[in-house]
Amino acid sequence: MNKKLRNLNPVPTLFYSIFIFLLTTILGSCKKDTTSDINETRDTFPKIFAQFWDKMNSKYVYWDRETTDWNSVYKQYKPLFDQLSNSDEDKRKAMSYFTQMTSNLIDHHLSITFLEQPLNGSVINPSLARKVKAQGYHGRYNYDYMVKPYLDNGFVSGRGNISNNGELISATSGTINNNILYFHCNFFALKQSYNSTGDNTIKQILNYFFSNLKKTGNPIKGIILDLRNNNGGNIEDLNFLAGKLVPQDHIFGYSRSKTGMGKLDYLPWLESSLKHDPDYSGTVPIMLLGDNFSASLSEIMIIALKSKANLFIGEQTYGATGPLSDPDIFNAGSFNIGTFLSVKTSSVEFKGIDGTFYEGIGITPDISSPFNLQALSAGKDLQLETAINQINKNEH
Repeated sequence: MNKKLRNLNPVPTLFYSIFIFLLTTILGSCKKDTTSDINETRDTFPKIFAQFWDKMNSKYVYWDRETTDWNSVYKQYKPLFDQLSNSDEDKRKAMSYFTQMTSNLIDHHLSITFLEQPLNGSVINPSLARKVKAQGYHGRYNYDYMVKPYLDNGFVSGRGNISNNGELISATSGTINNNILYFHCNFFALKQSYNSTGDNTIKQILNYFFSNLKKTGNPIKGIILDLRNNNGGNIEDLNFLAGKLVPQDHIFGYSRSKTGMGKLDYLPWLESSLKHDPDYSGTVPIMLLGDNFSASLSEIMIIALKSKANLFIGEQTYGATGPLSDPDIFNAGSFNIGTFLSVKTSSVEFKGIDGTFYEGIGITPDISSPFNLQALSAGKDLQLETAINQINKNEH
């Protein structure tokens, strides 16, 4: 990808799931919704609307935080859907109604994909639609080209054989001034890539990064973990990567799903913790770089690693901290409505250790360093330079 800006099409769709074992144990005794979303024929828009409204009412996890009055949505839109036929024109009207109905919902993983012609492949992303209108918004940017000139000779960079939305996983690691260790990947499938066979350079890059963490007489005085333009990934990478960067286990937040079909039928909050890898010391400071497309597991990485010594530098993150996961495991989350549409929505609600909710808001940086296209066009990565300067400052 070149250095030009481009819009993000789908909202971040990679997912993580927090403490599946604990949640599955609890949910095993819960009553599950036995309604089939796929096999049941729903060929009229009144039925499609009723099913969608009902599924959102029961499966959406943020009703305790939501400002949208879902009962008022029903009263407003039911008469509109009752008037729709199965014509292409009315299908387009239906799409516009779904867009309006969901426009203010706070779940930043929420998206609706239409499956029938003439709408097949069309996607509604409420959070992205809001973001592109917000002050300071910028499209996705490939920082890789900016970073490499800062790295010492001998850095490693390449792609693996795992893809997301048609994009192969890629990673870069190297040193800066021979004493700052840098790592970036475009999404999280690192452990899966590490164990993968075939044409895969991700293991080589990770081995380089890990070996620099463990060097005898290690000259590394700081780490830069670059999470910019990274929209998340698999939860197993949290301990696989971040677990090597901390000196001990610690709790960084709480998560919960739903126990029944009621709007507010929630499970108890469960601890979310980062597990230290005992083969690594995790004692040097970490600078965490993020931008307005750092989302999902990238945001969880920031929350889990942030401390007095480990600072988050850059911009407000995307605000998509509630994971998508297997709808057969949870009483909340994604669902289909017949063959007409597919809904992706978070299965689990997350909050920080201090009770802070980040969904729909994002994480505020400790040191603000706004996106600067003019500087980037001139070959200067000011966010990266801020991180380098902060590590050098800490040394004195």
